[in-house]
Amino acid sequence: MERLKRGWNRTPKAIRQSLVLVVGGVVILAGLVMLVTPGPGWAALFLGFAIWATEFAFAEKVRDRMIHFLKQLLARGQAAWQKVVRKFKKQPTHEHRKSSKTKR
Repeated sequence: MERLKRGWNRTPKAIRQSLVLVVGGVVILAGLVMLVTPGPGWAALFLGFAIWATEFAFAEKVRDRMIHFLKQLLARGQAAWQKVVRKFKKQPTHEHRKSSKTKR
């Protein structure tokens, strides 16, 4: 792996950035297609920007915003799930309802 890193770093910057641009762009385009067709579209978009972020500062900023958005989305989802769990814990079970009707 170290040998691969050294070879990559020795590659001229223009060639390295061109390769990263093309590979990341293909992954992002595939992600956009997968948003409307079956497939992991969001994961591909994230991966494409992560690839671009290795060479481009703007992509690093976009990737950081995506990470922040995903963390917020996850926190909202966890809060909503906790509400559902609390709601169902408060409701009596069916057996409890039957036993209370037979006592009357």
